[in-house]
Amino acid sequence: MTLLQIQKRTMTIAGTVLSVYLLFHMLSNLSFFFGDSFNQFYQIYNSAWIRWPVLVIVLICLWIHVRAAVNIRRKNNQARQVGYKKHDKFHIPAALVTLSIILLFLFIVIHIIQSLYVNPDDVRSSVMSWFSSVIITLFYLTGVFILVMHLQHSLINVLQTLGISAKMHHIAIHSTVALLGVGFVSIPVYVWLMS
Repeated sequence: MTLLQIQKRTMTIAGTVLSVYLLFHMLSNLSFFFGDSFNQFYQIYNSAWIRWPVLVIVLICLWIHVRAAVNIRRKNNQARQVGYKKHDKFHIPAALVTLSIILLFLFIVIHIIQSLYVNPDDVRSSVMSWFSSVIITLFYLTGVFILVMHLQHSLINVLQTLGISAKMHHIAIHSTVALLGVGFVSIPVYVWLMS
């Protein structure tokens, strides 16, 4: 197995852990629509023996994922000295992809830092306060949009690497990722509309 294959597998494993966490995070956030259960959940989740180990795992996986992606991108750029003359699909310039990845990374870091300053006794009020701001709401929606685009592209690439390229699988990925995105944006949109 080559170093590049090891890096791809490492990136995939870390990305899978992060994707599972995202699904958990989105589902737990939906308890926002059930009143006190949101605060009750986050009082348990924010206890030191859950919150900090989960945060450490997420940060380690994020670091592994980003580091592997950077290494793979460098190797690919070294191997491809001349750009493709023709692309099979819609072509997105490499600079735009790089910018979107940097913005996604900044969004994740800022969101993690923001979550550290939440009122642990009333998380719901903190969330209401955040998303009553148009700037924070737009920042969050933009971050979720970039995350959704990244997940759709990445998960389809993972399937293709595994030799799975059926349209049915692509539709399943697009639908799942779209539902994840809708779950994440439902709270800020709801709060913004109600304020």
